[in-house]
This record gives sequence, structure tokens and C-alpha cells, in this order.
Amino acid sequence: MDLRDMQYFVSITETGSFTKAAAQSGIAQSALSRRIRELERELGVTLFYRNGRGVVLTDVGMTFLDRVRPALAEIDQIRQDIGAMRSTVHGAVTLGVPPSVGLVLLAPLLGQIRKDYPGVQMRVLEGFSGHVAEWLSNGRVDLAVLYNVRSNALLDAEHLLFEDMQLISSPTAPRLGRGSSVSLKKLEGIQLALPGRPHGLRVLVDDACAKTNVSLEIALELETLPTIKGLVATGTIRTILPIIAVHSEIEAGSLVATKIIDPVISRELILAHAPQRANAPATRLVARLVRQHIETLVRSGHWRGRI
Repeated sequence: MDLRDMQYFVSITETGSFTKAAAQSGIAQSALSRRIRELERELGVTLFYRNGRGVVLTDVGMTFLDRVRPALAEIDQIRQDIGAMRSTVHGAVTLGVPPSVGLVLLAPLLGQIRKDYPGVQMRVLEGFSGHVAEWLSNGRVDLAVLYNVRSNALLDAEHLLFEDMQLISSPTAPRLGRGSSVSLKKLEGIQLALPGRPHGLRVLVDDACAKTNVSLEIALELETLPTIKGLVATGTIRTILPIIAVHSEIEAGSLVATKIIDPVISRELILAHAPQRANAPATRLVARLVRQHIETLVRSGHWRGRI
């Protein structure tokens, strides 16, 4: 028995008309009539007498109405109670994120928390994944979105998505490879700006180079994302980053991205909890919202990743 069918049934009894009930419920009259016929067929009874002036409940229809109304009222009360519980979640949550993640995730996430969960106080720390992992281990953050690195032994963590690395260049720089991809081997001799080890991105690139016997020319080692992007935009150097880190610049046309292949270099984004805070209601709430927003961003195309 479908809850919506019971709601339609009550609407018909209150309006005395299929036509009025259909308008009130936002459903076509033919569809409403079909739903009620299916309900009657399931119950094996006739609920209404139909006539030219409207409808009248049968005796069994009146009995059904007496049972349905309390059930619908109880379901409505459940909705109200759960809604009240949602709005009364209180607590402070410190979230750690890398700068590239913060660019896309924080605005919608924090906007929803401020609107729907005013009892949750958010504090956000931005740093590269290695720093975020350290903050998590020493209890400085309760929840962390970070890129998984081999050295991170994060037991209380879950997968969010995979991202493929891109060669990021100025639009004025000579094109490498063909089309929208370039092999890692083609990057030999090209001056690059990358973070130094043990930054997770550098470890990822170095591992790919070691496996394919490729030697890259790292002209600059920089730890600040805005500085790297600014230098690349001048056309004097290139870098390797995921699309999410340069999404706005690509949209504006100040940078271009070319996917690196042979091999494809991917990294995993994870959600990790500090063990001592993992079960706090506010922390669980923020973790759930992080997952929902990332899935929405990926499915809408705003975040090029693979869930």
C-alpha cells in the first residue's frame, strides 16, 4: 500500500470529488482515478460510490478512512520530529582541506550548514594534504578531506573520488602532443614548477616517472598554489595539477589543461575522521554533507572526478 495513495484517498473524501482532489494534489484526474482503482483492487473492496454529483464513501471506505487518518498523522509527526532533530544538531567541527578542494567545495558546503544547521559552528583550515594529515593525527582537526598518500596510515577513512592529473600551461605556450592528451614521456625537457617532496602530488609524479623511466626537469619547487598558477599563466613554465585546482582559470581562458597519459596519473581523495570525534553528531552531519556535495559536484560536471 503506497503512502501517496492513502493521501489521495483522504483528499478525495475531504473534497468529495476526483476533479477537486486531483487539482489539490497536483495530479491529472485520470492518473488519480487509476491510482484509486489500483488501491481498491489491492484491498479487494470498493471504497467509493461514484455518481454524477461526485463520490460517496462505502461502509468499508469509511472504515478505511478511520484507519488511514491516524496513520498519516503519525507519519507527519515523524517528519516533524526528525526535522526538529536536524535543526537542533549543535557542536563545533574543525575541517581540514587542501586549497584546491576548498576552491570548489567550501562555498556550497558552508552555505548549506549556515542555512540549515545554525547550531553547527564550523572552523576550516587549509593546507596541503601532508599538513592536513598531520593536523588530523594530532587532533587539530576533527574531519579532513585530503589526497591519499602512501605514507598516510589513516585507518578511519573512506573513498570520495579519483582525479586524473593534467599538464597545466599558458594558452600561449607551444602545444605538446595531439588533441587533449599528452604522454608523460613528451614532458621530458619541459620546465615544470612542482611542490617538493614529501608533498603528495610530487610523490605521485615521481612514482609515475620511476615506473616509466621518465626524467622531468623540475625548474622550481613551490609550495603555494597561487604562485604556481601565476607563474604558469605568464607562459614561462608549466605544472602538473588536477583540473579542480585550476577550474576558474580554465573557465576564464588564462590556463589550459592537457590530460597526461601513458600512464594516466590518478590520485584518490578521501574523507578521514579523527577517532576521538568520529561519532559526534555534528561531525557525522558534516561528513555526510561533504559526501553529498562532492557527489553533486562530480555528477553536475563541476568537478572532473570518478566516484
